[in-house]
Order: sequence, then structure tokens, then C-alpha cells
Amino acid sequence: MGNVLGKLVDWRSSVLSSIVKEVFYHLNNPQGEQMKYLVVVALLVSMAAIAEEAAKVEVSKKDWPSLDKPISCTPIVFGRVTPQYIPLETWGDARIEKLFENMEKDGINLILLAGGVGDEVYFPSKILNNQCDYDCYGRIFDLAEKHGMQVLLSGVQYTFHLQFEGKQWDPQVEVEMSKRIFAELNELYSKRPNFWGWYIPQEAGDRTHRGDIMVLLRELPRFLKRLTPDKPVAFSPWFTSKLTIGGEATTPAGFAAEWDSMLSEIEGLDICAIQDGTAPYEEIGEWFKAAYPVFKKHDITLWNVVELFPRDKENGFADMSQSLSFPYLIKKKAMADPYVEGVSCWEYQNYLNPDSKVKGAKELNREYRKWLKSINNNQ
Repeated sequence: MGNVLGKLVDWRSSVLSSIVKEVFYHLNNPQGEQMKYLVVVALLVSMAAIAEEAAKVEVSKKDWPSLDKPISCTPIVFGRVTPQYIPLETWGDARIEKLFENMEKDGINLILLAGGVGDEVYFPSKILNNQCDYDCYGRIFDLAEKHGMQVLLSGVQYTFHLQFEGKQWDPQVEVEMSKRIFAELNELYSKRPNFWGWYIPQEAGDRTHRGDIMVLLRELPRFLKRLTPDKPVAFSPWFTSKLTIGGEATTPAGFAAEWDSMLSEIEGLDICAIQDGTAPYEEIGEWFKAAYPVFKKHDITLWNVVELFPRDKENGFADMSQSLSFPYLIKKKAMADPYVEGVSCWEYQNYLNPDSKVKGAKELNREYRKWLKSINNNQ
């Protein structure tokens, strides 16, 4: 088995070098050693396949002017979302200030402010536990205003996250706690001049694969409209492709029909931002094309959430240890751009930030800035 690992590492050393140390650290644990070897082999193969596919993508500068929808929105996330993240609350003022300077340079004008899960949050809550000794959200509002940016406020997954731990979540408890959380956020931040709207964070692709999501979607948009009638409400679905639900995958038309039915029961939703990486790379345009007329029918603005990390095209494995290449990004965007009115991303602070330590982020930012300059010059 050791020889197999050695050959795999040699095969794609340029891709795998960043994770080899982590791999062998975990292999030092003698418990369940054979299973760990199998897991590691699968991981290495997936990451090598991602690099191989990305290398095939080519783009020339003559394609750039037609792709005129730059990324304008990104999350700012508190907490450790993946092991690669250095929690934003530990960055320090100078580093966070530099992040906002870079985002302003790169055309970001809307921040999705999010953080926390369960009873842990990053604002001075009276009902949940603030993980900061200061108002993290207030600090972001201040910086966003300084740099000409609006803020989209997210709720919190109170029990919804339990399903990812193999447990049950409670839709009714989730609805009631979400209302309390949104009401508290409204009290704290809705008077801010750069408060832009709301985001419902319990993401789903259909009625069934994340539990009874319709309990939330029937209630929360209407509740938020009662709080702030003039502010938009956003939600982020994912495509029901083979990458997300495997053998139960639908066609693009099936996804569109499901959301046509769902949206007939939902009031108060203004924006749906669909995650592009949840469709197979070569099918991204087909899925957005099928979705577009349905969301237009229901007067909902369609956005693209362009993922800035690569995925394995067969199994959807997200390699969040590195940024994707610029050619891969621009080709993905080109497939979705004809059908969307806005482009968000996941996410700037780690994958597009020129000061990020994530592999490939500096290179991606350098090429993205060249492209952004080219389209600005053509307008």
C-alpha cells in the first residue's frame, strides 16, 4: 500500500504537495490504519483528477469582453468553515482592513455577513452565545460603509446543521428560532445606512433532500418582509444533479419543475443565488438555462454563486485547499452569465484575496484583475 501512495504522490506532485504532510500526520495513528490508507488513496486520486481536468481548460483574451458580469458579492464568514480557514475573528484590524481594500479594488460592493451555527454567533446576542468579545458584525458594517459596500445579513442554522452530523433537525424549532434571530439582527443593524437585505442560510435543492425545507420557506420570507418591507430576501439553492444527490439526480428540467412548484407556495423571496459547482462542469449552462424562465415567472432575480475552488467532475469532491485556475473560472462564468443578473462567489477572503495563503489565490487574483480591467475599459 505504501508503494501505491508513493506512486500517486509522484504522479501529481504539483497538486498534492500541499496536503502530503497532513496525510502522513493522520497515518501515524495506528487505529483503523487500513481504512485510513483507502481514504487517503481516494482523496489523492480525486485531487489529481481535479487538477487534470482544470489543466484541459483554455481561454483566450478575445473571449473576455463578452463576459461582462463581474463578481460583485462575497460572504464574509466568521468561524472555521473548513480546516483551511483561519477564523476571521483572529485576523486583526490591519489584515481585515487590507481585505476590504482588496475587495474594493476587485469590484465587490455587497457583503453577505455570516457566521456561527447552533447557539454560537458573532454578534452581541441576548439569546445565543457571542463568540467575540466585541461586535464583530458591527465592525464589518463599519468597514463596508467606509469602502462603499452594502451588507446582506444572514440568519443562523440553529438545528439545520445537525443533519450533517447524522442527527435529525427540527423544522419547527428552526423556524421559531430563526424568527427570533432575525428579529434581534433587525434590532441591532437594520438602521445602518448600508444594510441591504436578508439571507436565509438553510440551503436546499428541493423539497426533500434536506428535510422539510418548505416549513422554513413558507414562513421566513414573509416574516422578513413584515420586518423590513423594502429590503430584499435571498436564498441559495443547489442543483439536484449527480454531484449532490447521486443516483436520485434529476434532469435540469426536473429541477426547474420542482422549483416552479415550490415557488408557487413561497411569498416574499426576491433573489435565488444558485451554486454553480453543484452542476457538472460541462452542464452548468444547461442547468441555469432551465432554471431561468421558472424564476423569472415568479419574479425572482437569479444569481450565480461561482465557486472559487475546484471540484472533481465525477463525484463533486470539493478541494477547498486551493483556488481554481482563472481559465476554469472564466469558462464556468461564461456558461451561466446569459441567464443570471448577478454574480456572487464562495468566497473572496480565502480564494480570490491576493493576500490569502490558500494555494493559487494570488495567481487567480492577478488574472482576475487583468480581466476586470479589460471589461471596465470596454464599457
